[in-house]
Amino acid sequence: MNIYYYHPLNLTFSSAQTLQVIKDYCYLSKHNHKIFFYGFYQRKDDLDDILNFIRDYSNVTLFYSKTNKLKVKLKFLSAILKSNVDKIIVTRHYRKTGTAFLLKKIMNFIIFQEMHEESFIYLFKNSSKDRFNKSLHKLDGVIFTNMSQILFYKKEFEEIPDFRYIVLPNGVEFEKFQKAEMYKNYILTYIGQFNRWKNIELIFAALRLLPEYFTLRIAGGKNDPSSKEYIDDLTKKYNLKGRIDYKGFVKNSEIVERVLNCSNILLLPLGDNIQSKYLTSPMKLFEYMATKIPIVAVDYPSVSSILCEKDIIFLSYNNPKNFAQQILYAANAKDLNEQILKMNRCVTKYSYENRSKKYDEFIKNFRSK
Repeated sequence: MNIYYYHPLNLTFSSAQTLQVIKDYCYLSKHNHKIFFYGFYQRKDDLDDILNFIRDYSNVTLFYSKTNKLKVKLKFLSAILKSNVDKIIVTRHYRKTGTAFLLKKIMNFIIFQEMHEESFIYLFKNSSKDRFNKSLHKLDGVIFTNMSQILFYKKEFEEIPDFRYIVLPNGVEFEKFQKAEMYKNYILTYIGQFNRWKNIELIFAALRLLPEYFTLRIAGGKNDPSSKEYIDDLTKKYNLKGRIDYKGFVKNSEIVERVLNCSNILLLPLGDNIQSKYLTSPMKLFEYMATKIPIVAVDYPSVSSILCEKDIIFLSYNNPKNFAQQILYAANAKDLNEQILKMNRCVTKYSYENRSKKYDEFIKNFRSK
């Protein structure tokens, strides 16, 4: 089966979206599927990182350019049109889904849509809720990336999905993150993007309520001055000078050693919004759960639906007082070994290998129908 990921990628591993897509589909290629991507780069070093990664996957083709976006897109579409084998087009945005439906009138292929934070488009754009639901029913298959998205669908449409779908949360490189171990040093750690809907400010507000020997190690954001300015502003707002260790943007290959390892607790804040509560599949949670370090996270369906058992991480209400309280519980817990073992056992089912096996079975079952 030829699989065409019909969404332009920002060709840098500093993009969480690109990291997720490249790894998910490269692992899927091991099941005798040919994968096609396209995207654009700004820095040659970033492009080289991605090319070096996909070089190990013989069934993966990447079309790319620095400036000529139209030419690359046409090459990608031409590859679809020229192929005479069974084809799947995977979209993740309503504009590309519309184009895919038009292409399907010309030739026969399968259309899947991945559901991500922006997928329930009527929530964020002036578009029809009913039209969105009809579009899902027209698709050949829907890939939910968190069970909480199905909960949200049931809540919104007062029915269970009656179209073909599968739940495929983000993958994780378990062995890589197992190298991160806990230290009883009162260092709290967060790594990720600083999008407003992720509510990073909750960490700073909670830290102000904790004893001064608690400090925050934080990394991520964008690879530009705006992220440091954002952290500096929060540090000043909550009077936390001397308690914040901002590492800046850290390469994915260096996250375990430079950021996660030797932390006391890993933090996952989320905002009071639909994306945080239902639509996200928090990549950071899977990576955290593969470490040997306890986690404090906001208790929303997007988190709890990932967990095999609720007590494998410390769950908090979305307010600074309770978040700080859960941090204290985690820091003062006498024996976390059993909890960590349960957490690690749970997250192994979300490995890239297991994800690709489930995806491959979905494709086979679909073809058999």
